[in-house]
Parts: sequence; C-alpha cells; structure tokens
Amino acid sequence: MKKAFVFATLAAALVFHVPALHAQASGSSTSSQPATACPPSTTPEELIKALDAAISGPVNKDRTCFRALMMPGATLNPIAKAADGSFAPHVLSVDAWIEAVQKRQGEIYEHQVKIETQIYGHIAHLWSTYELRLTADGQPTVRGINSIQAVQDGKTWKVFEILWQAETPDQPLPAKYLP
Repeated sequence: MKKAFVFATLAAALVFHVPALHAQASGSSTSSQPATACPPSTTPEELIKALDAAISGPVNKDRTCFRALMMPGATLNPIAKAADGSFAPHVLSVDAWIEAVQKRQGEIYEHQVKIETQIYGHIAHLWSTYELRLTADGQPTVRGINSIQAVQDGKTWKVFEILWQAETPDQPLPAKYLP
C-alpha cells in the first residue's frame, strides 16, 4: 500500500501533480512524441480537462502543456505520512514533479471523476476526486482528493497550487466525494 501511496503522490496530480517555475519555460522532451497543442483553459472545467490531458500518457511525454497550465512558482503538494506517523505536505516544484514522474516506467492516466467548483472574481477552488490508472482503459489503481487553487488572468485559468491526498484503507473516500 505504501508503494501505491508513493506512486499516487508522484503521479497525481494528478494532479495533477506539476510545475516548472515559469509557465513559459520550455524543456526538452525525453519522448520522441511531438508536443501537442494544449487544450483551452478559459473555464475551470476546461482547466481540469487540460490538466488530465497534460498528466496522462507516457511518463516521459513532453510536459510543455503541463507547464503552460501552471502559474510561475506553482507548487504540487502531496500529503505524505512521515516515519513518526505524522502527515504533512511534500512541496514539489513543477520541475521536481516532472522529474519524479519521469523516473517511473510506463504510463499514467488521471481523470477527475467528481468536481466541486467555487469561484470569486479571478480565484477558484476546485475540489476534485481523482482516479489514477496505469493504462488508458485499465482499472483505477489509486483514488484520492485534489484541492486545486486556480487564478484567472483575464483570459485563461492557471494552477497556483495543487494539494492532494491519496485514499488509503485507513482513510477511504467518503461517499459524498464519489460520483
């Protein structure tokens, strides 16, 4: 279970899970696949779909779109259990998240299955239940909750921060967060 939790932490976010310190930063791809256009993110719902698309696929895919969905300085913060039994966020930059994901083999596919959105002006809080798969049509191997803070710059929504926690046998997802 610890292995699944660590994988969820690195992959989610799926959350999403994600930031080059500058959204415009370009990185060389370790994949032979060409970079694809980033889906629009003019609404919070489009931002969620774009994040899922930017996270999902081969672990070594081009992450230009993922970076473009992030605000400069955005952080990805999986909640992890420490050796002493306490829980705390593990703060990752976008580049650190990308490096961690690229150390894995294969593919990951993240999908938000239930989303609650709160918006005021140019800020949004997206509370989403995610599922993570190891193949596009496989069964979910990890589920959890993403707490996404987003900012609208007048044209598009971008991620400021993602905080997430994977489901565990000791902390199953409450029914109210399931589809």
